[in-house]
Amino acid sequence: MNRVAALGALALCSVGLSACGDSQSAPSGLAEPMQVSNGQFFSGAFPTGHDAGPAISQLNVRNTFPSKAVTGSAASSAQSVALGFENVGSGYWVVPIGAPDLAVPGSFTWAANVNFSPDLPTGPQTMLLAASDSNGTFGPITKQTFSFASLFLPTAHVVASLSWGADVDLDLHILAPNGKELFPKRPNTIGSDETGAPLAGSGLLDRDSLAACVPDSIRTENVVWADAPPTGTYLVRADMFSACGKPAVSFKFDLYVDGKSVLERTGRLLDMDADGGGEGSGLFVTEFTCDEGTGTCS
Repeated sequence: MNRVAALGALALCSVGLSACGDSQSAPSGLAEPMQVSNGQFFSGAFPTGHDAGPAISQLNVRNTFPSKAVTGSAASSAQSVALGFENVGSGYWVVPIGAPDLAVPGSFTWAANVNFSPDLPTGPQTMLLAASDSNGTFGPITKQTFSFASLFLPTAHVVASLSWGADVDLDLHILAPNGKELFPKRPNTIGSDETGAPLAGSGLLDRDSLAACVPDSIRTENVVWADAPPTGTYLVRADMFSACGKPAVSFKFDLYVDGKSVLERTGRLLDMDADGGGEGSGLFVTEFTCDEGTGTCS
């Protein structure tokens, strides 16, 4: 059986719906800009569509950044559905066909549980989708355009933002020039007055995302300065408080000044890096310097 003809069977193997013989292992797709938790990843160009193959008859997207439920129906001859980005990534994913679609006679349902990497470029991205029959023949390609932006970026003068691509408990740590370290248990770079109001120049953590491994569909933590941060150098670390049962996670750090990214770094942490957090924890990511007089950071 050639590789294309085996896609439907491999997709079923990946979710345990079919007995499978010996097969060549496929790459995990963990480093891809898109991960499909119920799919099988294949390296290479997206399959060529043919009019003789089964067509996707319906496509639905539940837009809940940073994850999406991409679902639909396909012709009754379909065995699987492939999906991938047109211009980013090194391969595509395959999910199996599900139950008959009672709302569309003669069609079967399919669903892809999709998560997007923080490394995915912002702006419009085109997703390609095509159904395959039992002979490995792909039908016409359907295109769906998504517009990606950081919906969780606060409006402020300076924002230090950490986002990541899997449901792990990752924490943003920032060591300020005054020697104080910000992290979820100490969410202020300077402190508060007797009324509890943040002191001038404080950087404030907006959330403890995925605390205690509870998924929140956000996977982003931001430190926000309403005005210019105090002059000096700030050290940035990414700490895996808990791996939450995941083997690894990719992350991205951005420093924004007036909504424009002026510094970007990416990295990756393994489950063995989980340390339970605390002051001084985490992987050094980068540093940035601010000038309170000019209001700039870089």
